[in-house]
Amino acid sequence: MSLSRILWSAIATLTIFVSAQPLSAQAVPSKEPSSTHIFPAGGRRGTVVPVRIGTEAMPPSANLRLWGDGVRVAELLGDRMKPRYEQSARRPPRDADGVGANMSYPTEWASEFAIAADAPLGAVAWRVTCGWGGTRVRPFVIGDLPEFIEGESNSTADRAERVTLPVTINGQIAGERDIDCFVFSATSGQVVVADVLASRIGSPLDPVVELSSTNGRRVRSEIRRIDNDNVLSFRVPEAGDYVLQIANVSFRGGPEFVYRATLSDVEHVSNVLAADGHVENVPHDKPLALPAAVDGRFLKADSEDSFRIAAKKDELIAIECRPASASSIAMPIIVVADAAGQTLAKASSVESSDRECSLEWRAPADGEYRLRVRDLQHGTRGGPEFAYRLSARQAQPDFKFSIATDYVNVTQGSRSDLDLTVKRFGGFTGPIDLSIAGLPEGVTFEPPRIADNQTSLKLALKSIDDTRPTDATLRITGKAMIADKPVERLAEVFSVSDVPATIANTVQLTVQHKPIFKLTCNEAYQYGHRGTVYPYAMQIERLGGFDGEIHVQLCERQVQDLDGIEVVETLIPPGVTEFKNLVYLPETMHASVQHHCRPYSQAWATFTDKWGQRQTMLSICDKRNMIRTMPTVVKLKSLDDHVAARPGTTVRCQLELDRTPNFNGSMELELIEPAARSGFTAERVWIEAGQTRAEVSVRIDDSASCPPDLPLRFRAVGQLREGVTVISEAIVPVRD
Repeated sequence: MSLSRILWSAIATLTIFVSAQPLSAQAVPSKEPSSTHIFPAGGRRGTVVPVRIGTEAMPPSANLRLWGDGVRVAELLGDRMKPRYEQSARRPPRDADGVGANMSYPTEWASEFAIAADAPLGAVAWRVTCGWGGTRVRPFVIGDLPEFIEGESNSTADRAERVTLPVTINGQIAGERDIDCFVFSATSGQVVVADVLASRIGSPLDPVVELSSTNGRRVRSEIRRIDNDNVLSFRVPEAGDYVLQIANVSFRGGPEFVYRATLSDVEHVSNVLAADGHVENVPHDKPLALPAAVDGRFLKADSEDSFRIAAKKDELIAIECRPASASSIAMPIIVVADAAGQTLAKASSVESSDRECSLEWRAPADGEYRLRVRDLQHGTRGGPEFAYRLSARQAQPDFKFSIATDYVNVTQGSRSDLDLTVKRFGGFTGPIDLSIAGLPEGVTFEPPRIADNQTSLKLALKSIDDTRPTDATLRITGKAMIADKPVERLAEVFSVSDVPATIANTVQLTVQHKPIFKLTCNEAYQYGHRGTVYPYAMQIERLGGFDGEIHVQLCERQVQDLDGIEVVETLIPPGVTEFKNLVYLPETMHASVQHHCRPYSQAWATFTDKWGQRQTMLSICDKRNMIRTMPTVVKLKSLDDHVAARPGTTVRCQLELDRTPNFNGSMELELIEPAARSGFTAERVWIEAGQTRAEVSVRIDDSASCPPDLPLRFRAVGQLREGVTVISEAIVPVRD
């Protein structure tokens, strides 16, 4: 039985409030909705793929938007899902690191992607929106190999899941120390490639990939990086089984740490290790006639390539150097020097987010100059994966501009800003006129022009009060006069990965409805025992005439490790403005470590706006529930070290209440795990006031499965005082 069903009847009518001196509020890091992941992150052509979509600050029945050919989805997200994940190791809780840092507990929603048999390979794009806003655009990858969905627990080699090459594995590093293991067969001399997609699909996972034989001996392999992802390849030394292990480089994990690992074989190792395109072995002091472009590699740690260019006095030359492809890990540095070796100009890719270094250099005199190129790790590392592309040409007046995000939310009657970065070339310093295609009625922008020589700008999107809530796709264009000719450029927009051409370099706008209610509380310390549900007084400010029901729940974003703390989901009836938020303080909280809890709560509601659109809105409380925790008042214990459980039998479990003087009331005792659908059932038992022992008979069906590590979990529920519920649990191990 859920915690909310146990407690609601006893606590729903409480209206008592606690008054105390308020503390200064600590704002939750962000109140805008966001998406965190989709799992699996892709699927095979010709299949229907059930998925879980992770979000934060997103109410139920949100809209699912999709771009791309050959894929169909329902327009609304489905039910909330609560899958079981690999548990993180128990450790002392902590506050979020850094100013404004947050800890995330994403909610997952059901959906389904139907992929046509002729769907194009690559990625389609999706985002989620609601009345409170929309999220960034994320990819869903379409493949043509068999797909495998990992199952827990597969964290050790002896529990590795068997796959057959070629295959695409979909997994999650869902616990802080989760390791996913897969075993496959390979023949002698076969070349196997493991390409793990994580950062390329927007996952926070920084994957560590290892191959070993089934006896635990690591297999020597070649590794190259694409973004932060690993591509591992090796030639099979002898026929047999091999184990692939995937983990995170740090002790972090969660449902959002998703990956797609493609395991396949190729004919030659060189096909695996080669970078995209042709790459030269650059001779020393190679002459370049402008305009020129060269692809090269820093094959050794001390590699430095040199080129000779001729320039006239005051000639302006544009020089750029970048990684040759997505698979290159090069971070180039370029230096322009005179014949005597004196440095005249220098640029480094460290100064650029896309690892491109560029400069415009004006020759001080007629003559020949040296253009030297080396890597940031010069003297430390080198190899075929350090591929670069260099270009040099006479600079021409031009410009380009970019936007660092692909989505924006603006509330009715308010404004939001987009940060524009402008790069000017060839001495161009003139103004640039801006235009935006796709703006909904009631939304305008300012300023309309980038001023002379301006290189950054906040572009404001402004919505009038009566703007209809909607989603829109925006294209932002800049136009300037250069050499008496009009030059037009489309803004470059950052996305998680390549997106369909229909939305490439676009910004997704959601016009948000004005808030219909606000959630608040008195941020002042109160006191509650661990192992109880504390009723924390909260208030609702209803806005714009909204008088409907409101659902209260735990916020997915926190500034502190919850350490098992929960908020019982509660339905607030229409018209109610004061209520008790039910904060569960587990008896397992770290004593003397987690001496207080400060959870944020959120609430959502559904309504129909003036345009007849059904909207779901969410509000995050502007203050925390501040509770100092005291010791437990009762503890449920098992008197049995273990019990023997077999199908078709009845197990009698002896349980005891370890009471303190603070609690002498009765408690209802029930079996909560395994669930009744697993074939385990037990009648509820009451331990009366003043009593300490009880026996629970657990009946096991003939068809029930009884693995040796199965635990029987019991829960005792009682009332400490009016409005405060006591909960304690005990586990009885099952052994043969």
